[in-house]
Amino acid sequence: MFKVLDVARGALGSVAKVAAKVPIVENKYRMNARLNGPWPKGPFLWMHGASLGECKMLMNLAKLLKEDLPDCPRLLITTQKVEVLSFLEENGGDIASCIAPVDSPVPMKSFISSVKPVGLILAENEFWPGYLSSMLRISSKPSVAVVSGRFHRAVPGIDFSSIGFASMQTGSDLSRFLGVAARANISRMMIGGDWKLLPWVRSGMTVKAPENPTVDTVFVSMHIQEWASLCRMVVSSIKRQESVVIVPRRLSEVADFRKALRDQELIVVDWPLVQKGAVSIVNEFGKTKDVFAVSKSAVIGGSFARGLGVHDFWEPLQRGVATCVGPFAAGQKEAVATLVREGVIAQLQTTAEYSRRNLPDVRLVQTFLAHESAKINDSYQQLVEFLKNLLK
Repeated sequence: MFKVLDVARGALGSVAKVAAKVPIVENKYRMNARLNGPWPKGPFLWMHGASLGECKMLMNLAKLLKEDLPDCPRLLITTQKVEVLSFLEENGGDIASCIAPVDSPVPMKSFISSVKPVGLILAENEFWPGYLSSMLRISSKPSVAVVSGRFHRAVPGIDFSSIGFASMQTGSDLSRFLGVAARANISRMMIGGDWKLLPWVRSGMTVKAPENPTVDTVFVSMHIQEWASLCRMVVSSIKRQESVVIVPRRLSEVADFRKALRDQELIVVDWPLVQKGAVSIVNEFGKTKDVFAVSKSAVIGGSFARGLGVHDFWEPLQRGVATCVGPFAAGQKEAVATLVREGVIAQLQTTAEYSRRNLPDVRLVQTFLAHESAKINDSYQQLVEFLKNLLK
């Protein structure tokens, strides 16, 4: 089975080389950089995430580790997304970042040789076979930690022996992971909640609704595929002369949203300008914190079209913003079901429910997040102890 995986990884590298020769593909995905670097010169504690939400979480984790981990090594965050790399470069400070290597033998050998990782922290479900096998090859003891883990299935034959620490988001994630990783004999495994909340947990802040909000509803991380549903909800708000903000998931889709809104003869302005009866569009990364600080309610993207994945609903919750999602919750079905059952978030089965949706009571959010905070804080402390032992 391992030989089959190696063949598949080699084939992936061949496909990537061909793709790198296509200008439109190269411009969008930076395939040459994924294949050939240049990679930063280590040693580093390597951290890897795919999307913006995961990499924000890793950046926050990196900043805490620099405070709490004695003799913390230099930190490197890699990502699969070119647009996320720009965010990391602009906001990382002395935390290094680069595009993630293709999981193929030759690029991985070059990457490991340059970066010299002393350990690897994987965010959520980034179980790349070559990343795990590379760490197993260069370390005498399990040197991979999984944080805020989600798990549904894995590549057949993948070897989890390099993992020494796994903090999974839910009991179901942990149970499924144990089903395939039991033989790896991972020393520390636990239910640790969603680490997107980690900075809030460490801050000791309590949930408090924004004072004097100027935004009635913010639609966060919306995809253009969700336009049909989004349009009905936005029009409903504008008819009531509400102020609306849209945060596109991809900056490349800002122009598409702008055109679609103007085709509906709606007034469109650019954030931070907000006005009643108009739609404000956010056209740069990293502004959600500012938007939530002045918002009454939030509707989370990725949940109004099949095939996507519901995006981060924790950030508005921790900021006291009444939050709801659409009918689809791919990637977070169990968490969403729990939050809906506890009255922490609302779920719209159809957009017809939008105008009469019940906004969750902030007191229920406070109680739920207090329990979640305890899990996250405990699992973070255990990660710190794992890394201390690893770096001895």
